[in-house]
Amino acid sequence: MSSPIIKPRSTTGPLRTSILGTGMSLSVFHEPTISLLPQQFILHSIYERSAKGRLDPLLKAGKLRDVKVVRTLEEVLEDSEVELVVISTPNNTHFDYAKRSLESGKHVLIEKPICPTLKEAEELYRIAEERGLAIGVYQNRRWDSDFLTLRKLLNDGKLGPITELTSSFDRYRPLPSTYTPGVNWKETPGESNESIYNLGSHLIDQAVVLFGKPQKVMGRVWDSRGIGLDENFEVTLFYPSQTITLKASILSPLPHQLRYLVKGTKGTYVKYTLPPSHPSLKKFNRGVDHEGFDSEPEEGWGTVWAAKEERDGTDFMEEKVPALSGNYTALYENLFESINIGDRGKLSVKKEQVLSVLRIIELARKSSEQGKVLVFE
Repeated sequence: MSSPIIKPRSTTGPLRTSILGTGMSLSVFHEPTISLLPQQFILHSIYERSAKGRLDPLLKAGKLRDVKVVRTLEEVLEDSEVELVVISTPNNTHFDYAKRSLESGKHVLIEKPICPTLKEAEELYRIAEERGLAIGVYQNRRWDSDFLTLRKLLNDGKLGPITELTSSFDRYRPLPSTYTPGVNWKETPGESNESIYNLGSHLIDQAVVLFGKPQKVMGRVWDSRGIGLDENFEVTLFYPSQTITLKASILSPLPHQLRYLVKGTKGTYVKYTLPPSHPSLKKFNRGVDHEGFDSEPEEGWGTVWAAKEERDGTDFMEEKVPALSGNYTALYENLFESINIGDRGKLSVKKEQVLSVLRIIELARKSSEQGKVLVFE
């Protein structure tokens, strides 16, 4: 059993935080969240290996006043002021950066997937527990507007016991004629960038939150655009009374993609996504995702079809389900509380869940290779 103890802080006040990486996550997720929580966090520094202009919008907006921009990881690790390191870099760097940060006495918050392999993740948790440090994993989509709405709906019991759930994250992104291999790290083969690691980490985590560990796993991963990278996946999780299907396709030409299809013994819930160009989203004047910092507009609300009688051929009552507000700041607030009071057990994204997600990914990929259903052990 792992120790719940996190070593006491040597200071009080906001956690002095350094972010590694200057990609989309910095400007869309981490900087906005930190700026909304000045009592808990202060942005101390950003690690940018070479100037590529990615920080220019934040600099011009005055959001990086008094924030250091450093060119080496050592400048972060050797800085005694830094308490928390946020790792927002390519997947294959997560293990090395997190291990070095922990060994330097820093708490870490790591973008999903925590690591490409279960073995690496277990090693990081071992180091953190030995040194009394916290590992947070940025499973922000637990706090999406649509997922919070789904959890409330299931808790309310309107659908009855759940028998089937399909969770999709389809997109329509044909390969452009200007595509150049190796330019975008997320589209580079051999770097643990397969869709099951990225979108899959989110959908699998949500399923584990709702239903726990499955009994069996079946998976298929494949490349549909011919770039040598599995950009699509379909994973089926088998439970005693539920079948959960998680999927993502990069070539799904629909204006409104299916997000959730949930069947219970008394009704069904259907939810579609909004296209990113939807006019309702233009009200957001900061670089944040509406799913995490606000509620979806009414045009995106899901629908419950409740059976009037429990028999075949019955009529159904239709009811729109108002969206709850997304709450990405909750993940950071929870991490601060856990570190500040010194209790690893308070972390919302728990070690057992993180390891289960990676185990499911590994089983799904193995299932795809072998063409068989595998037991979750």
